[in-house]
Amino acid sequence: MMKKHSRKACVLALTAFLAMGRVLAEDVEEINCGTPDNAPALAKSADIPKVTKVYSGKLKAMVIRIGFSDAPYSVDTATINKTNATINTLYRSMSRNTFEWDWRTYDKILIAPGTAADYGANFNSLQSWITTQITAAALKRGTDYDVYVASFPQIAVGWAGLSNLRDADWINGSYSAGVTGHELGHSLGLPHAHSIEAGTDMFGTPGTTTQTNEYGNPYDIMGRGGSTGHFNVLYKWRIGWEDSAEIKEVKASGTYRIYAQDNAVHKGRTIGIRVPSGNINYAYWFEYRTISTTARNGAAVMFQGFRTSTNLDSWYLDTTPGSRTSGDESDGVLAVGKQFQDKYGEATFKTLAINTGTWTEEGWVDVQVTIPGTTPVSLIARNNGIRLFRASEVPAFNIMGRSIAGLSSMQTLAVKTENGATRLILNAR
Repeated sequence: MMKKHSRKACVLALTAFLAMGRVLAEDVEEINCGTPDNAPALAKSADIPKVTKVYSGKLKAMVIRIGFSDAPYSVDTATINKTNATINTLYRSMSRNTFEWDWRTYDKILIAPGTAADYGANFNSLQSWITTQITAAALKRGTDYDVYVASFPQIAVGWAGLSNLRDADWINGSYSAGVTGHELGHSLGLPHAHSIEAGTDMFGTPGTTTQTNEYGNPYDIMGRGGSTGHFNVLYKWRIGWEDSAEIKEVKASGTYRIYAQDNAVHKGRTIGIRVPSGNINYAYWFEYRTISTTARNGAAVMFQGFRTSTNLDSWYLDTTPGSRTSGDESDGVLAVGKQFQDKYGEATFKTLAINTGTWTEEGWVDVQVTIPGTTPVSLIARNNGIRLFRASEVPAFNIMGRSIAGLSSMQTLAVKTENGATRLILNAR
């Protein structure tokens, strides 16, 4: 019997919150649920996770409209189509135009025999009735739909969306892109995008559920990011929407340029880095976004392993901690000049610069990673080319067959040691 707050109940509600004695004009998706991750275990969090499953092409999503004996179905076709188009705009952008939902709407509006109050008191009975109707209509999973989205008048269950993490999503009341797009993310196997909120402690204590916001990532649709909130780079990696060259596993000191990931442009350059913690159970993921005005200020940092060492959920770190309010994460990016140290090791992380004013796929953030005991890696711009070197005379790089953006036909790419000895020169033509 499914209860209102079961582990598979995904609860969303649009709320306003108070700060400094006034109501902030923001839509915040507050979620109260315990959706299981069901991710494969890792050998240890120091290993970059394997892609869980690659989603490409199209999946069929069928909207099933349902009314009750005392409450007719009231969402018009134009609203449904507009919402579905908004969701597809986001999913195409997140996947760099490799995936979208193939929408269709079941031609009949089904009328459930009970009242809204009946189903509010016993939602499981409505779920069972819907399943019976799908069987009676001879609708087949894989043929007619891959995921069905059941939309019905609002009932008193305290949530706006629910998913079975596979092939069924339920939308309570308003048919919005933020809620429906979020539930479809669950149908791709993704969990919530959480945050760690432990007062003035930005790390908290792993495994402590009272030190988290279940939907705390303010920029991710699986958190509170709404219908324009791209999945974070860990979640995109899990479903195969990033190439191996775009996510770097960092184990040496250096300055790393990370380009904005919240766009549909695919240029094969770094859009995320992952740095193992001094404790092999944990890791840090860094990304950059330009859609949100607050995200533009620096690198977003996610923590891996907070729930368990083999868990692949993402936990947004508020690098400006100080309160337990739901909106505290909005100033959480690692802004220019800010730094922090790995709680479980000696590595430090600092944002050096952003490409101010460039809020497109060309936007970037430079993050300095300092790992004591490792040989520094540098990327330094020069007027006549680019020098890459380590603090030794040993060549350290293989140049892969990728284009070098920004070099004119007469400029060169030079790999040199710190003392200037040329190891390799490539002419960009």
